[in-house]
Amino acid sequence: MEAILDTNFIMACLKRNINFLDELEGQGFKPMLAHEVFQELRDLRKTATLSDRVALDLAFALFEKRTVHKMTLGHQKVDQGLIAKGKKGAYIATLDAAIRRTVPNSIGISNAQNTLEITRQ
Repeated sequence: MEAILDTNFIMACLKRNINFLDELEGQGFKPMLAHEVFQELRDLRKTATLSDRVALDLAFALFEKRTVHKMTLGHQKVDQGLIAKGKKGAYIATLDAAIRRTVPNSIGISNAQNTLEITRQ
């Protein structure tokens, strides 16, 4: 099963010290990073606060070190591309409520346990 990562999910996991790549792989998911999401992260780094820049640098180092499969969402906005892939059966790792309501399979963060939470409809 593939899990497509969203920008807000990556940032939240890094700020909460959640090793999301290991957790996803441990649960049988193949983490996927869309080129558009990677570009969002690069653009975000230009205007981010110091703590966010540190988290972004950690994300870039993590993606360079680990095997995260690259993909593209096509010629559409990131959220629309994630929704389209989610409706085709992919799991979307996001904290965005609009995307989570729209796609049948999503991955979020459990606040109580500080771990990943998988939602299947």
